[in-house]
Amino acid sequence: MSVLSSVKLPIDQLKDGGLIIIYDDIKTHMGIIIGLGEYVNAEKVNLMTKIGRGLVYACITEERAKQLQIPKMEENNIEETKPFAVSIDYKDTTTGISSFERSDTIKALTNEEVKPDDFKRPGHVFPLISKEKGLMERVDLTEAVVDLSKLVSNIHVGYMVEILNEIGDVASKAEVEEVSVAGGLPIIQMSDLLKMTKDHEYCSFRGMVINGRKLGRSIGFPTANIHPQEQIGCLLKGVYGVKVIVNDQEYVGVMNVGSRLTFNEDEESIHYEVHILDFDQDLYWKNIEVKVCFYLREEISFSSISDLVTQIKKDIELVKKRFNLLVLK
Repeated sequence: MSVLSSVKLPIDQLKDGGLIIIYDDIKTHMGIIIGLGEYVNAEKVNLMTKIGRGLVYACITEERAKQLQIPKMEENNIEETKPFAVSIDYKDTTTGISSFERSDTIKALTNEEVKPDDFKRPGHVFPLISKEKGLMERVDLTEAVVDLSKLVSNIHVGYMVEILNEIGDVASKAEVEEVSVAGGLPIIQMSDLLKMTKDHEYCSFRGMVINGRKLGRSIGFPTANIHPQEQIGCLLKGVYGVKVIVNDQEYVGVMNVGSRLTFNEDEESIHYEVHILDFDQDLYWKNIEVKVCFYLREEISFSSISDLVTQIKKDIELVKKRFNLLVLK
């Protein structure tokens, strides 16, 4: 079955205002029930909490969070990369905990006329903030919900409930499938969502391959050290999955943007280095094109070269999976 045929039913049901399930078969192996914010009502929230058993979340974009001044949680146990924001209730709610009032709060997030002071903090709906580039920037259920909302609606607000089993643990895949059958909720897998976006671009740039210190070659991963033709403002320091065009031929690669922290390089100097998979041609002083497709991780300083090599191998395997060069597990 093709990707498009396997996702058509859940996408159509979501577009029509129904509920569906996303199952993360890539990282968390968790299932969630989701709906579009503009179609939320008390009946759907009640159903989600009844068969899902988890907390009610609203998934919003970074732009919407800034508009409504909804800050991320700052507790010490919440990592900076996590999407959790301060919980909210709409101003007209009383306790805020009923299905009716939670649906009112979620619905209010879709209203362009609402203002920051229209929400009480803390509350009973937990906003999750998606990265700007969605699944290209972070593989997370929050991004999956928001990316799906962007695919089928002009209002980029979704809501979700985690699927737990009877003892409160994360439901297994088999248990998620039981919920799907019982509730008539079609499932879309994270891997299928990633396949749908595999040809999307974060950004692209051209540059000349120049001589470097050959640090990558010294550890078994030769890299093309690229001098961009113009300033690149869209990329933060970190590691990316890329496609590289050389002599009209497309290759897959891993790019590091940063200061070569492990080798104690000058932190003010930004380098763009690409390890091209299954490639052994001489590229020095040639212009190449780099299509940046997704973000993998932040730049890290490793305590040893062996730790760096181990991480590079992991990065390569992830890139291969994202580009469907390996079977997704």
